Amino acid sequence: MFKKKIIFPIIIFVILLALLDYIGYRMIIQNQLAFMPKEARAAAQFPSWFWHRFQFYDETTIKWFEQHGKYRPAAGMEYKKPAVWLFGCSFVYGIGINWTIPFEETFGYILSNYTKRPVYNRAYPSWGVQHMFYQLEKGDIFNELPKPEYVIFTFINDHARRTQKLVYDAWSDGEYLRYKIKNGRLKKINAVLVPLWKFYPVKLWLTHLEYYIRLNPKNHDKNFDLIKEYFIESNNILKTRYPDVKFIVLKYDGNDGFDRWFIETDRWEELKKEGITVIDADDLVNANLKDKKYTDPDGYHPNKIAWDLISKKLAEDIIH
Repeated sequence: MFKKKIIFPIIIFVILLALLDYIGYRMIIQNQLAFMPKEARAAAQFPSWFWHRFQFYDETTIKWFEQHGKYRPAAGMEYKKPAVWLFGCSFVYGIGINWTIPFEETFGYILSNYTKRPVYNRAYPSWGVQHMFYQLEKGDIFNELPKPEYVIFTFINDHARRTQKLVYDAWSDGEYLRYKIKNGRLKKINAVLVPLWKFYPVKLWLTHLEYYIRLNPKNHDKNFDLIKEYFIESNNILKTRYPDVKFIVLKYDGNDGFDRWFIETDRWEELKKEGITVIDADDLVNANLKDKKYTDPDGYHPNKIAWDLISKKLAEDIIH
């Protein structure tokens, strides 16, 4: 009799917990649809609640990548000039509406053709500025790749959001790679109570924190302080290893749909004073790269035409 009294409330609790979790799952889908263009909503696909709920994995972008991920191959290995390293996200890695675009249409491959240099692509989809810093601070890259003469990070608006991102995405179990400024230096943030992050109502709240609290316009300057520190410390690490290396931030004003303040602010002048070259891609090629003729059919990622224009101008004006 006593066991029945215990078992029944447990069953009711589990049912209510599952119901609450499913409600959170549906709310996350509606939240994500709200940020999609109307034409993309009909084609949007999401994992089913039942299927995903019983998948046990931890897809943090670094832990998962170091176990399963792969970078793009290097381009231009036949050239003898000093190398170029590229950092960034899916823009640089090369992702489009059909997922991975041909290697020959990526920034690294095209830039190598114009500069006649080997180009090493250390970008990966969904990554941010912190993933470049992570690689440089860890230091393995300096044993894996030859000395660069130029290092380029391609910055898009959404990288500002990714510095405040708490979870990799709504379907993963793990936290995003995050740092904070402590005593004037970057310090890695280790998440707490990560098992709770698999619970959809918790994910929904974390998303709310990301979009509506941590990225509130009143925090823009504070958030830019973090972005600036990533670039300064990354540049310092590079200069310590290779004093003559030239570090470039290529600002790409694409159709990423996030707050354009971060790419339009005059605060980029502060990085120039730190010896970092900051280039506006639109100004470089004298074109509006948000125009559909420069984007993949997804209307978001750059296509071959865009990278061809940019690479040609970089080779003519910057990377000789």
